[in-house]
Amino acid sequence: MRKVIICSLILSFLISGSVFAELSDPYEIYLKHYEATGGLEKHKAIKSIFVEGEIDLVGTGLKGSFKQWNELPLRNRQEVDLTIIKQTTGDNGENSWMVDQNGKLRINRDEMTIKQRKLQKLIAEFAHLDKKSEFLKLDFQGKDTVGDVNCYVIMMTNTINDDSTISYFDTESFYLLKTISRMPSGQSITINSDFREIDGMIVSYKQEMTMLPVNMTQIAQINKMEYNISIDPALFEPPADDVKDFVFANGKSVENMKFEFIENHIYFPVTVGGKTRTWVLDSGAGATVVENNFAKELGLELEGKMKGSGAGNVVDVSFVQMPPIEIYGLELSSQKAAAIELKSLFQMWVGMDVAGILGYDFLSRVITKVDYANELISFYHPDSFQYTGDGVILEAPISQSKMFHLPLLVDGEYGGKWNLDLGAGGMSFHYPFAKNNNILDRKGITGLGHGAGGSIQQMKDRFKSIEFAGFIIDNPIVSWPLEKGEGAFSGRDLTGNLGNTVLRHFIIYLDYKNERIIVEKGDGFSKKFPEDHSGMQLANLPDKGLSINWVSKGTPATKAGFEIDDLIISINGKSCDTLGGIIGIKKMLREAPGTTYTFIVKRGEEELNLKLTLADLF
Repeated sequence: MRKVIICSLILSFLISGSVFAELSDPYEIYLKHYEATGGLEKHKAIKSIFVEGEIDLVGTGLKGSFKQWNELPLRNRQEVDLTIIKQTTGDNGENSWMVDQNGKLRINRDEMTIKQRKLQKLIAEFAHLDKKSEFLKLDFQGKDTVGDVNCYVIMMTNTINDDSTISYFDTESFYLLKTISRMPSGQSITINSDFREIDGMIVSYKQEMTMLPVNMTQIAQINKMEYNISIDPALFEPPADDVKDFVFANGKSVENMKFEFIENHIYFPVTVGGKTRTWVLDSGAGATVVENNFAKELGLELEGKMKGSGAGNVVDVSFVQMPPIEIYGLELSSQKAAAIELKSLFQMWVGMDVAGILGYDFLSRVITKVDYANELISFYHPDSFQYTGDGVILEAPISQSKMFHLPLLVDGEYGGKWNLDLGAGGMSFHYPFAKNNNILDRKGITGLGHGAGGSIQQMKDRFKSIEFAGFIIDNPIVSWPLEKGEGAFSGRDLTGNLGNTVLRHFIIYLDYKNERIIVEKGDGFSKKFPEDHSGMQLANLPDKGLSINWVSKGTPATKAGFEIDDLIISINGKSCDTLGGIIGIKKMLREAPGTTYTFIVKRGEEELNLKLTLADLF
């Protein structure tokens, strides 16, 4: 499960000019771009800008208004009101900040934001026009067309981060017709039109931006623009007080409540609207998520339809206004939540009805302690919590995706920042890192990874060690996608995703207020956990039963003759239900090597008797 992506408005200010001769010097083209409307000095004289207009997220049913204030080079404030969702972002010149759709304030201190702010400041100060700049570089990419208009194409790269921008300038007017902004997490393509004159400058009053990989388009239409106005500095400051939308029924904590650790995921009961259902905990979810059918059962109205990023692909996301949520004596006030179709996902892979996902909108309010070995969870009020243990404290500024990014080293060689994801069963390299480090060429066991975005093919292998928070875990199994895909595992900004197969060795504290993770040795730190010894994966299919969903080549499942889509009738003469359904049978496949089972499976109209002998896969 992955996080839900809320779009930010990007405004481009465009300049026109007269006809010039063919050019190939990117710096000269940029200068012509500025000179065409009165000269570079006039642009440099702009110290503040106010813009307001309308925004339409095409095909989602979400429309509204925006206002933006800029005081160059960095101070800004933007308010977006889509009725269903309201969001305010800003920068006071020292830090950028955001107040999300549920009123939660986040000061952005993560490394990625710091680099982006430095880059924004340099561009606002026109450092990209300096051929000797140590940070910015312009490269002429030739000519191309936007529609039927010939354009000069210029790429801007930098030495600060991995972002790049490709700009398309009309060869005659020098209007900026198109921009492609590339970031590790994806890219946006902006088409500019409706050019108007404002104070002697030509500005695009309409920008149509398509965001990838979610493939969602937003159109911004400017209604008003003003230059060099006086702006109250207080406008750029974050709110003095954060939202307080939760309360503990008794005191300031609930401690050592039981959860179920099923197939490497954390489940516990949650009460919403008087109905108690099973929910899953997921620090990788950027918002609280409610299952579509449960939302309808509660009588909630699903509004809008956007695209969000799941583990393997993109997902359709609507929004609902949730009633208060109760968890072990902790009550969270009414919030806006994302609504996603989850029923089939959990039914297929664990045979359970799961009503929702508790993500950032819940976890960011409290300090959460997860004791994996004893299956106990505790929640503390962040204003009164005092840590007195001897665990390792890791500073981890919350990322723009509302997640913790932590350093981790595999085999003393594969390092970098990993996303801490309590909603992930395993540990996986991201595709770009695996490709750049030749991990894609490594041999292993094929399989399927599953998430809200669907399934992705992956390879997994046993590595030598993991170094995390000063601890060493030997012989871990790590996977990697075989294709880039369009989901969360396709991003270039992280090494990978750190899930519960590693975290189950520890006691983990999530402290969003202080932007830190606390790691203690758990009672299961030295435990060798059972692994699959079959080489096949199962799926629980409605109205059909338990099916073989994947068979890895060269494994016991292949040798026994299993094929994808075989339906399991019985094992050792017992029905699947008698053996505990999909969860019970997965446990059986993790029994000791040498264990033998006799399966009866249905393949088409034929019933087959297959003998499976478990063995080590690596």
